[in-house]
Amino acid sequence: MTGIRILLARLRLPIPFANERAEYPPTFSRELNYQCGRILFFASLTTTVAWLPYIYLDSQLHPEEPMLPLLRIGLSLVSLMMFILYMSRRFPDCNLLFLNIIGAYLAISCGLITALTKADPVYIGGYLFVLTIIAVVPVHRRSALLILMLSVAVFFGVGFLKGVSFSTASARYSLNDLLTTTFVAVLFIYLLDHTRYMSWAKSKQIEKQREELKSDKEKIDKLLLNILPEPVARELKDQGYVKPVLYNSVTIVFTDFIGFTKIAETLTPDQLVKELDEAFSRFDRIMDKYGLEKLKTIGDAYMYAGGVPVVNNTHEIDAVLGALEIQSLIGKINAEKKCADRPIFEIRIGLNTGPLMAGVVGEKKFVYDVWGDAVNLASRMESSGERGQVNVSESTYQRIKDFFEMEHRGQVMAKNKGAVDMYFVKRILPALSQDGEGLQPNERFREMYNVRNVDGSATQNSNTGRK
Repeated sequence: MTGIRILLARLRLPIPFANERAEYPPTFSRELNYQCGRILFFASLTTTVAWLPYIYLDSQLHPEEPMLPLLRIGLSLVSLMMFILYMSRRFPDCNLLFLNIIGAYLAISCGLITALTKADPVYIGGYLFVLTIIAVVPVHRRSALLILMLSVAVFFGVGFLKGVSFSTASARYSLNDLLTTTFVAVLFIYLLDHTRYMSWAKSKQIEKQREELKSDKEKIDKLLLNILPEPVARELKDQGYVKPVLYNSVTIVFTDFIGFTKIAETLTPDQLVKELDEAFSRFDRIMDKYGLEKLKTIGDAYMYAGGVPVVNNTHEIDAVLGALEIQSLIGKINAEKKCADRPIFEIRIGLNTGPLMAGVVGEKKFVYDVWGDAVNLASRMESSGERGQVNVSESTYQRIKDFFEMEHRGQVMAKNKGAVDMYFVKRILPALSQDGEGLQPNERFREMYNVRNVDGSATQNSNTGRK
């Protein structure tokens, strides 16, 4: 056997031996079942009528054998039954079995008919044709070999009982044809079986690679969306770059923990990262709630914006609602920390509304960022604020004064800006709030909010039309 394998390897014939692949994977069996289903309709119809015309010829050539017409009618009945079962669609997993039954009856009965006619050369030709068909039918290798061997065994067994002799030159010629066809059929059963299996295995490998590529693409897309806003990420993927955009009105927000450096000295690195991660993760959820865009974190500072990259006319309201909820959240976190005797983080929040540029900078480690004087003033709103307060500029105040209760601080000196009017946002106006703390908008608030949003959309559409 080893010598045969070496020879086949040198001839580059990929013939699988039994101990190399003892069993078919269940999924390959389903593949064969599918292939059988594709040919079963025509195979069952063809074999139902294929042998009926030979009944008359049998009566002319071998009237002494009454079994011949019975065997031929039997094939028609078996094939018709398989056809009916197949067309009923009640046994979709039995296509392989049905084709095996038809093939077994066809091959074995053909061997029997040929033996009963004492290897009549007329019948030998048809028998060789049937053996060839068995070699190419997409059934299990073991099934095909078993059917082939049983057919040949029936032929020689019954032929021996009937006194078949291969003493004449013509008979020996037929015998050689039979033996050669049997050998070639066995070889083709192995080769075609291996080809089917390898084709299936390659298709599964391609399918697996396709799924892995799809999974990797989804991971990359998800990672990109965690870094960049969705419209920006889409533009970067489609065009390979992101064109900076000028926005006429955006609200920028900075938050900062007061005395963070001193607090950090009392915590281990793991504790420090855990504290910031807990706070900023909850900030992220607030961003999602109000449709805001997180821009970045720098140490203990958290920066976000409303109105980018998707333009809207309610960004200042959304940004303030987010800021008030962050303020409330830090208060709740600090209450929990006091009970656990942990250091608390007190926060300042500053907002400003104005025009700016936004885009992606760099070729590596993409960052979506904003630039402009409005950003600088928002930073001054934070640094000039007070602990636990939401500090806004004059421009933001003018756009939110109908929604929120404000406290005018007067003109406050801001670094590199001089004296600037500033306001503390206390809460939602009582008439527009459904809770005592002034954090939850009521129906009247939402109506005013929707009007602002619709008016803004109409303005944007109008401007777009003029372009």
